[in-house]
Amino acid sequence: MISFSRNFQMNNFNEIFQFLILLCSTLCIPLSVEYIECTKMDLTEFLLFVLTASLGGIFLCGANDLITIFVAPECFSLCSYLLSGYTKKDVRSNEANTKYLLMGVASSSILVHGFSWLYGSSGGEIEFQEIVNDLINTQIYNSPRISIALIFITVGIGFKLFPAPSH
Repeated sequence: MISFSRNFQMNNFNEIFQFLILLCSTLCIPLSVEYIECTKMDLTEFLLFVLTASLGGIFLCGANDLITIFVAPECFSLCSYLLSGYTKKDVRSNEANTKYLLMGVASSSILVHGFSWLYGSSGGEIEFQEIVNDLINTQIYNSPRISIALIFITVGIGFKLFPAPSH
């Protein structure tokens, strides 16, 4: 099922990941309540950030175009930035927040640059199926432009996920 002007699709595979995101968010909240009470922070802000990050993850599971696949991780990332600096009086929290924000901004710009290469190479299409169809019809799917776009997209998503550079 495709909805929201073909920007979002639903199938059984997406629903599994959406369920996992909701399950992890639901388990995160009771595990964090004791810490929030010890630090005397506001619980409602924390809940808002966790639920908004969950919403970004749910939209990412069903993303069907370049705009949605950029906006959904940004929704998730912005809440993660705010949660990393949640204890404002802690110097380590402020430092982590600043580093995370700067790395996230850099990765977002690299990701958008890759998306712009892909958008331009596909003839101005943003939906995944139409991008693939256009690249196959014009037979430029193995050109250097597509390779550059995929490198930028991979690096942008890799830095957004932080698996290697900040371990």
